[in-house]
Amino acid sequence: MALVIFLFALPLLSQLVNAGSTAGSTTVRLHASTRPHVAAAAIPSRRLSLLSLQGEARSQSSASALRVERMKLLQSLRSKSQMLHALQYYGEVQIGTPPQRFTVIFDTGSGHLLVPSSKCDSPACSRHTRFWENKSSSAIPIGWADEPRTPAADDTDRDTQVINFAMGDCVGQFARDRVCLGSACADADFVEMTEESDDPFKNAEWDGVLGLGQALSDAAEFNIFGVLAQNATPGLTRPVFAVYLGRKIEDEAEITFGDYHEFRMDSPVKWVNVSEEGYWQFQFTDITVGGKPSGLCAKYGKRQCQGVLDTGSSLMMGPKADLDALLGLLGFVNDTQKNCTKADSFPKLGFLIDGQTLEMDPDDYMDRSSSAEAPTGTDVCWAHLMPVGDTGRGPIFVLGMPFMRAFYTIYNVRDKTIGLARAKHEAKHGSATVPGEVHLTALRPGGADLGGDGKRRSNEKPHATLLQRAAAGRSLRR
Repeated sequence: MALVIFLFALPLLSQLVNAGSTAGSTTVRLHASTRPHVAAAAIPSRRLSLLSLQGEARSQSSASALRVERMKLLQSLRSKSQMLHALQYYGEVQIGTPPQRFTVIFDTGSGHLLVPSSKCDSPACSRHTRFWENKSSSAIPIGWADEPRTPAADDTDRDTQVINFAMGDCVGQFARDRVCLGSACADADFVEMTEESDDPFKNAEWDGVLGLGQALSDAAEFNIFGVLAQNATPGLTRPVFAVYLGRKIEDEAEITFGDYHEFRMDSPVKWVNVSEEGYWQFQFTDITVGGKPSGLCAKYGKRQCQGVLDTGSSLMMGPKADLDALLGLLGFVNDTQKNCTKADSFPKLGFLIDGQTLEMDPDDYMDRSSSAEAPTGTDVCWAHLMPVGDTGRGPIFVLGMPFMRAFYTIYNVRDKTIGLARAKHEAKHGSATVPGEVHLTALRPGGADLGGDGKRRSNEKPHATLLQRAAAGRSLRR
């Protein structure tokens, strides 16, 4: 069975619908948003998410200052790209018996399912769907992460975990219950959030996060897709999931669980081994610019360059020294932004992987637009690149959404391999290929912080009003 989840560019309030399923496939709506996703940093003594800002050796005050500085830079870069591209993709997961529905971000850079708990009385929780243990006949409270199948004697026997985020934090407890993606279900462990800070949760369009990291969970029972790949009812066709992201907000996008689609590929699949357990991380031997080797990976010796696929990152990131050199080779002269004209051309950006070069076109790694501040006849061009600090795993290149818009990515949890193929953006789903096809909805929320004229833009049908979505959301939260 293949489970397909569609990503939608949608709104402030998501409109949840039942999954459509037939023999062999299940289709569920996913939404893409232009509001930034702030990744989780760490469960104590563990690194939950790739984009951690709080190094263990930093003081709290130092960490706070760095978080603020980095978020300002991220917001500046995002405000330029969100006119064209979605910044997060989220969809539905069901937990419990009977099922309780949640919208979650699907994040390959973390390893746990996090949803708000009914025990949470924080203002941020009250605005989202919460998990009610006492309304699920299959719920089991779990005391400790290292005993993922042992029920807690009572609430005093449950470990409490603090989870730090880039601009906030939450507190959670462990639980075990029936977890479903579409019609594929299995018993798995997850985290109930009992406290949430206002930022980033209060105004989020999603309820929680579903981590799809390769080996980042506290125990195998917390790895949701790993559990589904082995024990799902009905069973999945293959132990893989695949990610396709459209170029623009209004384009199709999807995550397919249990299989992958050749019609999404414009080249054969290049398979590469996971080079280091944890993230979906692989080795590449060089970065090419205009087909010419840059030699940037030579200084790393046998380790060479390490790339990490991360659906939670809206940019591509890497060590500052490498990005400065790369920006210069791309024609940006150590800055991510420059004035340009239509006559200016930019080179292709490539990654040499096991003897094969996978290239991104300029439109894949950069954008251009007109600006009132630029001279007449001049555009502003910017590259979707940003330096990243120490992640605790040595120098790495985070290949986020710009890379994933260029390449169809496949993740094999059994063989610990990654498949990469040039994405075929002209292909469209049809009911004969994937039953339960749904219309994709796109949104650019209004607001002065989003750049442009601040007007709300969407390809929604006229009858799908914000009031209707709000009413649907309230009914589901009761």
